[in-house]
Amino acid sequence: MSTAELQGIDIPAQIAQEIRKLINRGQLPPGLQLRQSDLADRFGISRVPVREALKLLAAESIIEHDPNRGFFVAPLSTDEARQLYLMRQLLEAELLSTIEWPTPAQLKQFKTMLTELDELLSAGNRSEWIEHHRAFHDAVFELSPNKVLKREALRLMRLTDRYRALAADITLRDQHLNANIEQKLVKALSTKNREMLLDAYAEGRKMVAEGLMQILAARGV
Repeated sequence: MSTAELQGIDIPAQIAQEIRKLINRGQLPPGLQLRQSDLADRFGISRVPVREALKLLAAESIIEHDPNRGFFVAPLSTDEARQLYLMRQLLEAELLSTIEWPTPAQLKQFKTMLTELDELLSAGNRSEWIEHHRAFHDAVFELSPNKVLKREALRLMRLTDRYRALAADITLRDQHLNANIEQKLVKALSTKNREMLLDAYAEGRKMVAEGLMQILAARGV
């Protein structure tokens, strides 16, 4: 990202977003020391906004700050992942139980998004699938009038992004199963079937959570 692209925006927040993406894609692995000078050179800016960006990410626990050693990408933790996904499950299920059924135009958009997700799965494009998957669920949650709950759900999603990168491997491995779940969600929205909506969501969450725990256990974290 060039300096010109950063004009007129909250630079630390934008840099934090870019660093978050690099972490989620595995380009900045757990435990890696994040040197401010290297990041400043990478983004073509001074070290001041980089330090502010790192502080923002440290507040989210995505990175860790040791006053004597500097900033490091936070390690993966099975216990953290389990608790975060449990909170997501409870909050997102509540959101789904309160959604208002979509309009025909919204349904058309959901079906378009579903097609895009299927195409990304078929292409094995993990990073883009993660971004589109979030957008899909963001749009579903937007149907709920409980905007405070939605805001908190999205915050938790950001905290699980780097774990979802591992979960994407599960999804890419089980393409048919995942596609079936997403199709069930859209069908439930189309037929205004809340029971099907909640069941499909629970099925997908169970698949991801169990697979993720297996991956983390295999890594010894």
